[in-house]
Amino acid sequence: MTLAVDATVLQRMAVPGPRYTSYPTAPEWDDVDETLAFDAYRRASASAEPLCLYVHLPFCSRLCLYCGCTVEISGKQSRADAYLDAVEREIALVAPALGDRRDIAQLHWGGGTPTFLSVAQLQRLHGMIAAAFRFTPDAEQSIEVDPHVTSEDQIDALFALGVNRVSMGVQDLDPAVQTMVRREQTAAETDALVGWCRARGVQGLNIDLMYGLPGQSLKGFGATLDQIVDIGPDRLAVFGYAHVPWLKPAQKALEKYDLPSATARAELFALAIETLGAAGYEVIGLDHFAKADDELARALHAGELHRNFMGYATQPTEDMVGLGMSAIGEVAGTFLQNARDTATYEARLAEGHLPTIRGLRRSDEDELRRAAILDVMCRMELDLDALGARFGRSDLATHFAQEWSALAPFAEQGFCTIDGRVMRVTETGRLFLRHMAMVFDEYLAAKKPDDGPRFSKTI
Repeated sequence: MTLAVDATVLQRMAVPGPRYTSYPTAPEWDDVDETLAFDAYRRASASAEPLCLYVHLPFCSRLCLYCGCTVEISGKQSRADAYLDAVEREIALVAPALGDRRDIAQLHWGGGTPTFLSVAQLQRLHGMIAAAFRFTPDAEQSIEVDPHVTSEDQIDALFALGVNRVSMGVQDLDPAVQTMVRREQTAAETDALVGWCRARGVQGLNIDLMYGLPGQSLKGFGATLDQIVDIGPDRLAVFGYAHVPWLKPAQKALEKYDLPSATARAELFALAIETLGAAGYEVIGLDHFAKADDELARALHAGELHRNFMGYATQPTEDMVGLGMSAIGEVAGTFLQNARDTATYEARLAEGHLPTIRGLRRSDEDELRRAAILDVMCRMELDLDALGARFGRSDLATHFAQEWSALAPFAEQGFCTIDGRVMRVTETGRLFLRHMAMVFDEYLAAKKPDDGPRFSKTI
């Protein structure tokens, strides 16, 4: 992809905006208690569809300065034992509330650094889940790992448990960039762990990169991309660094460096598209890449790609259950979020209560707009007639008349095409996927200027 967008346009488009792993987005949710969660689980129990299960493991032995995740820094592996006690209590409350709906099509362990846990702790956690739920025969079981701290014994144990997809955080292999963001990690470590995973039979290997970090240049990031192509993961996620120091104070330390401008960020991402495309990877939605024969690419072409709090997924499960501190679930049209610190999370469960603190039950209008946004983000097109058929409505051209008009400037700049009631995103327009989705977000339109920052910049 050759970047053919004027710098002034890029600067103008560098506005705060959501990534749309949910709609309505998290800032719109309310303070709630476990009543909302139990009601959602009760309604979800009536379905026979398999579930997606996310488990948040917040522990890290070091803090990477770019990190936007909810983490707890600890040097004691034993700290995880009390946390697993709390997760076990949460499972004991959630599983019965779901009735007989116990089939799991997708399990993901995120963090933090899940491989902070010892082999015995990893085995204990998986055993707790397997005792309360049933894995479908083709279930995807995935985990996020840090190659710098993950051992061969841990990979062996995870593979024996059924883990079949491993996602490795790399971000950038330039030593200077790594020093600035406190994420020292060599290409050799990543290559060795990939080789060990493949030798043990792990079929799905993902690598995460990040652009927009201090010190990044086209030359340096290009060298990282070339090294990653040589390593040969099945998928990549190339995320734009989200600078949100009002949420993550540690990020303020990066402000002493020159963060790349909107133009530079766009050029870095364009380089990723060009380099990875030449190596046989296809762009998947906003920030993912996959080989043509990967199921993520097949899902895109089949119109079956899905997006949730874990990013793009091939398992369009109706409901996702979140376990652990800060974990977010999406159950029966309801978003649920747990307490965002381990002390509160563990205390609530020790008292016999679910740790749910925030959430929202979607309205009919939320469902319609969520579907429109997901079509833009996952299919890179929006067909109002097809959307209307799914919702039993024939008035969407009128209902979304204002939004359709708001898309016209994107079409004029070549970022999308509009043919009657069908909008399709162009290759260049993928840089502005979030902007086009934002057109259908009625909560953004109602936001007041003095509400303060809520999202990172879109470019």
